[in-house]
Amino acid sequence: MKSGKLSVLASLIVASLILIGSASAQPSSKNSTAHRPPSQIAAGIAAYRAGDFDTAWQLLQTANGDGEAKAQRYLAYMLLDKKVPQSEASADAIDLLKSAALAGDYPALIRLETLRQDGVNGPSLADMIGIETVRANAGDPVAAWRLAERFETGDGVDASEADMLKWLAVVAGVDKARFPKAPEAAFRLCEAYALGASAHDPDAARRWCAQAADNGHAGARIVLRRLAQLQG
Repeated sequence: MKSGKLSVLASLIVASLILIGSASAQPSSKNSTAHRPPSQIAAGIAAYRAGDFDTAWQLLQTANGDGEAKAQRYLAYMLLDKKVPQSEASADAIDLLKSAALAGDYPALIRLETLRQDGVNGPSLADMIGIETVRANAGDPVAAWRLAERFETGDGVDASEADMLKWLAVVAGVDKARFPKAPEAAFRLCEAYALGASAHDPDAARRWCAQAADNGHAGARIVLRRLAQLQG
């Protein structure tokens, strides 16, 4: 259940149900840049941006051998955009993007989703869900947010309130500076536990609402004020 600003009536309902029923950086690449010249990837990207694709390919391909996600992404760009002779191997580009996304490279994840939606030599929906699940299990809030949305709407998965709550909790557990949707995730947990039939838990609702309010969520602050009024 998504929400914008709560109306006074809605906030009263949420606060009342809580009251009535009551008496938790992006991972870096696996291999450190200490194992390669620090300027290698930067030089490769600079060559790419300057249109010197042969030089860029040589520099970034070496970095790719060390498992560098950003290098993998730029190699995929060159393959997809047919900037190097290897461009006929479009599947290689998808594999490179998948590897980069699994390592936590968000632009690679976005490019994969764009390719999937375009439907031409792109990844499948199952591929995307698989990558998101690996990342979310590692504590990645972006992937967890995407999975929460999928389990709420049944996008490629069976709709499941329990799974939605599981992934929202991952998002809500990170700092707002790391992922701005963290307060919204906490508030959605508050709503779910206050209003949900299967997950009704007023104490959990109050805790999540307090966390959302502490992180600046206006709707959660309204609910807590209403709750204090009802208790008074």
